[in-house]
Amino acid sequence: MVSSAPMSTRRARKKERTRQEIFGAAMDLFAVRGFDAVTIETICAAADVARATFFLHFPTKASLLHEWNRQVAAEFSDRLSEPRGSAVDELRKLIEHISSRLRAQADVMAAMLREFFATPAAVLAAPTEARDLHALFESIVRRGQERGELRRSVDPRLAVAVVLSTSAAILSGQVWKPGELEPEQIQRQFFEVVFHGLTGDTT
Repeated sequence: MVSSAPMSTRRARKKERTRQEIFGAAMDLFAVRGFDAVTIETICAAADVARATFFLHFPTKASLLHEWNRQVAAEFSDRLSEPRGSAVDELRKLIEHISSRLRAQADVMAAMLREFFATPAAVLAAPTEARDLHALFESIVRRGQERGELRRSVDPRLAVAVVLSTSAAILSGQVWKPGELEPEQIQRQFFEVVFHGLTGDTT
């Protein structure tokens, strides 16, 4: 009896390649034309896929954000090395890594986030599609709690939600207007809120 495992693996690799090709084509188009000016039809033409194939991987144009999250998580995971630093240091570095990627594509990512939160289908898919970045954050928080570096009374899932939702609010322009603060000032305040809360208690 011939095993179906190789075929399944081959299909999985092909599916992954197609997903990345669609994402790559979309981001290239966004960089040139802007997020709002690019249609799904244009992305499909650039990636040489049918509309049905696009929707097989992404329920909406804004859902491309899930692949961005996945790639960012994979990049940072590859950078983690032994011996591991403190959880706080790793969280800071992860936030800095995400921030640098966001700043490199600031206008595109801001537009993508605005459409993402305005698109119910994209938001509903988030708990399953965005699991890579969430899982990475959560694993660092849990490790910090186990080592006594972070408070055990805070659910790691809530900690992740606070970090990611705050990041999204800042980038989408819900907190500061463009150019109102320098990126370094925004990041400093972000760290203060995440690690010390509103009381200023650093203990």
